[in-house]
Amino acid sequence: MADRTATLVVDPDHTGHHFQSVSFVVEEAARSGPVVLLTSRGAAETEEFVAHLGAQSRAGELEVVEVLDGVLPPTRSVALAVAELCRARSDVGHVLVMDGDQPLKRWWLHAPAALRALPRRPRVTFMLTRYPARLALTDVTGWRLRVPKATLALLAMARGCLHRVVGFSGRDDLGTGVVVRRIGDPNDGTAHASDRARWRAELDLPADTPLVGVFGFVSERRNAPMILDAIVAEGLDAVLVVAGALTPEVRAWVDGLDPQHRGRLLVRDAYLDNPTLDRYIAAMDAIPLLLTNNGPSGIMGKAESAGVPVVTAGSVVRAREARALGAGVACDLDVGSVGRALRTVLAPGYRVTTRESDLVTPGRYARAMLGISEQSGPSGPSGEPA
Repeated sequence: MADRTATLVVDPDHTGHHFQSVSFVVEEAARSGPVVLLTSRGAAETEEFVAHLGAQSRAGELEVVEVLDGVLPPTRSVALAVAELCRARSDVGHVLVMDGDQPLKRWWLHAPAALRALPRRPRVTFMLTRYPARLALTDVTGWRLRVPKATLALLAMARGCLHRVVGFSGRDDLGTGVVVRRIGDPNDGTAHASDRARWRAELDLPADTPLVGVFGFVSERRNAPMILDAIVAEGLDAVLVVAGALTPEVRAWVDGLDPQHRGRLLVRDAYLDNPTLDRYIAAMDAIPLLLTNNGPSGIMGKAESAGVPVVTAGSVVRAREARALGAGVACDLDVGSVGRALRTVLAPGYRVTTRESDLVTPGRYARAMLGISEQSGPSGPSGEPA
């Protein structure tokens, strides 16, 4: 019987829900061999780690190595740490870098020397979370982002330090990609809007008021002020719920609101573990996603799982997904357009039409990340069956 090979998962960023995606990969990879997480110092003590990976770590499914400095360490440090781990344990057959957008810029420069002397060279996969999967020919900004990343990926592949690159695509996108293989952002939800009254009671939310929610790591890029302005300008009888870890800028905006606007806002400034986040989402009547990154959204995936309509602006990918899956309404990124879209999805009788078959399960996502074919097992460097 052949020795079981280990998977080395690299993710120094414990913030937000990064480790939730790691947990999906760990669960799948542990079926075929040991799994090691290479992360930042102190990461295993964070509430994010405990929420998403604590059980797997306690069960012995995951070994944790904390040697990296900060959530965005220098690429050379990452490459050297990967090489050191591979040298220390000869069973590592696959290295998966979970957020490769920044490391990709210099991986081709630092990784070849770090990996060259290893007695066993592992297969290396990069996940690009900010790679535009499908673009119109007229999307100049998108092509300016996509072409350099594809070029750097090809350069690293040519230097033998990168074998496979994957990137998120909309859940409606059935394409495979060429240089960057497309995978769907997972739909992960443990609560449904059919139990909305229960979730509102548990979370001490108003029982009969329409609720619109902004969740996750709440920074300025989520455009909560625009959403509140849209609710007020459109004259909607709705309250904005903002729950999650707030940045100082968002906290200052909340503190500076006049009484009229503050009365339309409910705030919970705290990290939400996954079950709590899912219940907040399922308790809402609408989830606005006003993000200018042109890619899919984990919160949108949770809303789709929960049967809660979304209003999306700032992303062609999310707009296509909302239309194709019947998940909600796409609009322009301005107060008037957002207000009208919210009125549409909050209207009595509005329903999403997303089917269960449209959803990307965590297992399907993890297998795609690991290069495991649904039909025939592990894949080779190109992403096709080996």
